[in-house]
Amino acid sequence: MLNALISALRPVRFDEPVVVLDLETSGLDPAKDRILAVAAVPVEGHRVLLHQRFERLVHDQGPVNPEAIRHHRLRPLDVRGGAPLDQVMSDLVGWIADRPLVGYATAFDLAFLSRALSPLGLRLPRRHADVRNLQQQRDARRQPESASPQRFEQLAQTLGVPIIGRHEALGDAVTTALMWIALGHSA
Repeated sequence: MLNALISALRPVRFDEPVVVLDLETSGLDPAKDRILAVAAVPVEGHRVLLHQRFERLVHDQGPVNPEAIRHHRLRPLDVRGGAPLDQVMSDLVGWIADRPLVGYATAFDLAFLSRALSPLGLRLPRRHADVRNLQQQRDARRQPESASPQRFEQLAQTLGVPIIGRHEALGDAVTTALMWIALGHSA
């Protein structure tokens, strides 16, 4: 038990297999808004394994914040044909297995996922890394007075990573995976 807890607290290493995940949601409030799309890509050996991706639309009939639609372009009509949330969450947890999660501003995605998984008795791996926080920590070591979190686009530019399909779950997951790899190369 203690070994499992210690292992769960270990930082995610750049040389271990990870899953990079992104969500699109009906709004920004995890307490009331809903998951509309999930995408995740595995990264192994500094390679994005796009052919092994996980990508799902979630069936939804609720209201979607117009500002959210402007960002991710998912209309209520688009997600009506998606899979039920319970099925998507169960499939996702099985697909992730015990690989650590990586993301951009992971607290946002983890809050939505925790709310969706809790009623199902499912949990995500405890270990995760946030590319935004990692870059901010590096910036703080170099120039403590000017270290602040970078926006997604800024971080991609800083790391020399192309932005692929911005505000689409798969595009953001792939871009974040490339950020993770770039951070690993500069470690």
